[in-house]
Amino acid sequence: MREKVTLALLWSFGMAYALFSPASNVPDIPKFYGSDKVIHFGMFVGMAFLWNRVVRHNVNINRKNSTKLFTNYLVLWIFIAILTEYLQRLVPGRSFDYFDIITNIVGVIIGAGIFIYLNKRGSVLV
Repeated sequence: MREKVTLALLWSFGMAYALFSPASNVPDIPKFYGSDKVIHFGMFVGMAFLWNRVVRHNVNINRKNSTKLFTNYLVLWIFIAILTEYLQRLVPGRSFDYFDIITNIVGVIIGAGIFIYLNKRGSVLV
C-alpha cells in the first residue's frame, strides 16, 4: 500500500513541477502540433489512475458505496484539472488555454475508466 501512495505522490509532485514551473525552467519537448495536449493528457490519465488505486486500497467499501466514492473523486480530479489551468496564468511564461482544460478532463475520465476496467477484471495493476 505504501508503494501506491508514494507513486501517486511522486506523480502529483512531478505534475505540479511541470505545470507550475516558469516556461524557461521546463525542458524542451519535441514540438509537433498538439504536443502539449499529449503531455497534459498523459499527466492527468496517470494522476486519475494512480489516485484511484490509493483510494481503492485505503477504503473498505461495498460495491454500492464504491460508485459514489469514485464519482466524488472523479468530480474532485476534474476540479483539479480545471484549477491547474487557471493557476498557470499566474506563472511567468505560461498561459491559459481552454483546450488544455478539455484535454485535462478527458485525461481524468480516461484514467478513471482504465482503472475501473482493470479493477473489474482483477488486474494486478490495481
